[in-house]
Formats: sequence, structure tokens, C-alpha cells
Amino acid sequence: MAHPAPGPAPDTKDAVRPPANRPPPRVRHAAGPDTTFPKGTTAPVSDRPSSPGGRNTRHPTGIRIVVAVLALLALTLGPTGYLMGQSAASHAGSAAEWHTLAFGAFVGIPLLAAAVATVAGDRRAAALSLALLAWPLLFMSLVHLTPLGG
Repeated sequence: MAHPAPGPAPDTKDAVRPPANRPPPRVRHAAGPDTTFPKGTTAPVSDRPSSPGGRNTRHPTGIRIVVAVLALLALTLGPTGYLMGQSAASHAGSAAEWHTLAFGAFVGIPLLAAAVATVAGDRRAAALSLALLAWPLLFMSLVHLTPLGG
């Protein structure tokens, strides 16, 4: 009588185990995270090669339109809020609220425009947005040092 061969029978689930030197295959779940890349590597962001110099090649006109709209808001809402604060009655904190809104428009909107342009990769639009931070100084000088301010 012959002795059976040592080890598991071929029809058991141990027979389909991967070899010890290989990791188990990665499984992609429909709702779960993508696990096709090993830990420490990232998936490519785009199939298109990036342009040298960090220039915006995708939608430069759209980004500049957004920055222009934000610049117009800063150029109009800042002075409007400041002048409303100057002419507001001092009761109920109305003047302080107008000055706070003016400061937000004078400083916050150009910084927002610069951030949008920087994320989009448009350095020129970001630099022009930061140049808008000089507008409050010019406006305040015009209001307080000339007869235009009243």
C-alpha cells in the first residue's frame, strides 16, 4: 500500500494560497479607495505633460476673468463701505460695521483673487491681484488729503 504524498490535498482552499514571497493581489472595491498604487506613490494627476516654467496652459482666460471680477468688486465695495462708514451715525456701531466691511473688501478680496490665480498657476494675475493692496492707501489719501473727501 502506497502512502499518500505529504501536504494538503489539491481540492482544499490551502492549494490556492499565493506563494509566500508574493503579496496578495490588490482588490479594487466599487465604493472604496483606489488601492492600485503601492503605499508611498501617487497616481498621475493628468495624462498631459506639464508645461515648463509653471505657466497656466489650461484656462488662462477664465482665471483672468474671475480675477478681474474680484478686482472690480474690491475697487467698488471697499470705497463704498469706507464712505458709508464715514457718513454713518455713530450710534449702534453702524460706522464700525461699515469700516469692517470696507476693510474686508479692500484687503480680503485682493488676497482671495491672488490665491485663486496662484492655485491656477497664473503668476501674472496673482501679482496684479496683490498690487490691488495699494489701492486702499491711494484711496484714503485722496479722501483725506484733497478737497474730494469733503
